[in-house]
Amino acid sequence: MKKATIIVLMLYCSCLYCQERYIVIDQQKYRIKEFGKGDITVIFESGMSDSLEVWGGIPDSIAEYARVFLYDRADIGKSDTSRIERTIPNMVLELRSILENQNINPPYILVGHSLGGLITRYFSSKYPDEVKGLLLLDPAPESYWNSMSKRELNKYIKEGTEWYETKFPEKYRKEWYQFVPNLDYMKNLNIDSHLPIILVSATAWNWYKYHEDILVGFENSKHIELEGEHHIFKNHPDLIIKYIHELENR
Repeated sequence: MKKATIIVLMLYCSCLYCQERYIVIDQQKYRIKEFGKGDITVIFESGMSDSLEVWGGIPDSIAEYARVFLYDRADIGKSDTSRIERTIPNMVLELRSILENQNINPPYILVGHSLGGLITRYFSSKYPDEVKGLLLLDPAPESYWNSMSKRELNKYIKEGTEWYETKFPEKYRKEWYQFVPNLDYMKNLNIDSHLPIILVSATAWNWYKYHEDILVGFENSKHIELEGEHHIFKNHPDLIIKYIHELENR
């Protein structure tokens, strides 16, 4: 009986660390999930219109040795509809406010997929002393769109808008509507050139050469290409866990 009680208490304590909860900041409700223990917090920043579930079991493996933080951005998943424009600075400000509100302190390892790559890079520029490492998973490379002619870019925006308005509820579309204007915020970022960065390119969208542009000037960067879809962490979860470990130990 005593042994059973201990097991129940252990499970209960474990659930306290992995519970999903909702917080309200400036009348905006966010869904967050925080669990694990450690001196480093690994923050997962999802791609466009992806809720925190997209990461599957990767955060659970990371929580064995580090604190883990996931959340749904405003407009996404179970968080409220956004109250402010979906610019990169606003999204970084919201993330920063959540972390401060919940006493989730640095150092951070930021894991950003696609649009999340823009957000994590901007965060690293604004708060360089708080970021220990950056893992970019098939991140949106601004040089790809900058290389387009005006006609090509307009065609891209038109087709993308038609797709989003067919596939997604209205609130999910706001990140897309702001996406191309958001690329301007990636100019002249002040990211520490010594920051450890691992960038993983997926073969699906063939962004490898544009990803090389992101890493110019970074002395402690590593660029890897993996066979698979844009959500490359779904194809290679074990490798993604390995790369996070590597950043932790640098």
